[in-house]
Amino acid sequence: MLKNAIPELALFFDMEWVPDAAGARRLYDLPDDTSEIDAMQALWERSPQHDAERNPRPFLKYMFSRVVSIAFLSRRTYFDSDRSRKVEFGLNSLPKLPVEGRDVNEAEIIERFLYFVGERRPQLVGFNSAESDLQVLIQRGLINEVSAPAFCQRPDKPWEGPDYFDSRNSEAHLDIIKRLSGGAMTPRLDELAKLCGFPGKIDVKGDQVTDLWLEGDLTKIIEYNQIDTLNTYLVWLRLVYFAGKLSEDDYFEELQTFRYFLEAESGKAEKAFLADFLAAWPE
Repeated sequence: MLKNAIPELALFFDMEWVPDAAGARRLYDLPDDTSEIDAMQALWERSPQHDAERNPRPFLKYMFSRVVSIAFLSRRTYFDSDRSRKVEFGLNSLPKLPVEGRDVNEAEIIERFLYFVGERRPQLVGFNSAESDLQVLIQRGLINEVSAPAFCQRPDKPWEGPDYFDSRNSEAHLDIIKRLSGGAMTPRLDELAKLCGFPGKIDVKGDQVTDLWLEGDLTKIIEYNQIDTLNTYLVWLRLVYFAGKLSEDDYFEELQTFRYFLEAESGKAEKAFLADFLAAWPE
């Protein structure tokens, strides 16, 4: 199921995006004073899947999707002076919390994220990330004139290094959904996480992100984004345990270590929302 051992550094990531109102104004020659919601409406109404009654806000092509948040959880393993295995976590986002207003420089957050990935070369882990998040990063990176040479570097041969673009021969980018199913049988992250006994989504769903953006609540979007990243990690942890990449003792020890990490993070003012995640995760 999984070919390789768990890498020393893994990065679990998720993204949130909204319809690109500025792009719609350019694309359809709309007046400069066209409101954000009206510009978004122009994108929705021109989608082949648009139906005023049954599907008023269809899923848009990735090139029309403005990235407003990238959340990522780092997981690093190391051995201390006693040769005991340790796991260290870090939870971050672009933009960082706390935020003021909703001014997001899309080019900057994409470039910073891809720079970090290209320089550190972690294993990327996502949920439906190969055909979704990664494509959004690439297409919106092109639109925003982002340069990411280190991230885009590929080895001459599959065994000569990590390759984020070759899911057949490399696990440098592990899309969990690719190890599960397909079509109508493909699980949703929220459903799978909850069935595994993890919190899943707390108080926001994906279809609420655009409304939160229009309301100016970027903080809530980033919090939701980080929650999805935590669920991605927990489902991955169950996956690597299932695949025999972690012993039973190491698996349960890591679960406890992660809980301690979240408890410490929830004590920070900007991470207080994690208390709700912990409350939904019974010990």
